[in-house]
Amino acid sequence: MNEAQLIEAAKAGDIHRMQVLIASGEDLEQKDDYGWTALNWAAGRGDAAIVRILLEVGANPVNSGRDRRTPYQIALAAAHVDVANLLQQAEQNSGVISPGLGRTYCKAYPAEAFEQFSGWKPVQADNPVVYLHQDFSVTASMWHGEDVLFDQVSENWRNYCRDRLSFHVPTDLELAADYRQHRPISL
Repeated sequence: MNEAQLIEAAKAGDIHRMQVLIASGEDLEQKDDYGWTALNWAAGRGDAAIVRILLEVGANPVNSGRDRRTPYQIALAAAHVDVANLLQQAEQNSGVISPGLGRTYCKAYPAEAFEQFSGWKPVQADNPVVYLHQDFSVTASMWHGEDVLFDQVSENWRNYCRDRLSFHVPTDLELAADYRQHRPISL
């Protein structure tokens, strides 16, 4: 059989052809010129049915091509939240740790939002907006570690930020779902 048939079936979303090829022993890990497998292509298309089939028969959920993105990361980048969720679970079940996306996070707040916390020093600045970062430090700059205003992180401080300010670092899936919900509808 032509080595690219499984990949072509995934690209086309042809479930029947996928099942026939898999039943005939087609290699699940065949790669195209980009290093992508059928699972990578199904993830990019957001094709949950083909992703499920490939995972059930043992496709590698952490395969990455030349771009070094796993199927999960590909689905996430395309905001295919349901497929990304399936693939994230498959990655976790595989026991192999894939490279993370390595992003940082901060959220802007008016400086006065922190004034009820003992130990907070009022901010005297032209711009009363401050930034709470994923490590619970606070800066006058949106860049982590720049113009630090508060870094005395304690459990009380974390609780204050979570409970009073409803601060939490969104997961990649939450960000993708939010994007999908708010992106403009294409005509």
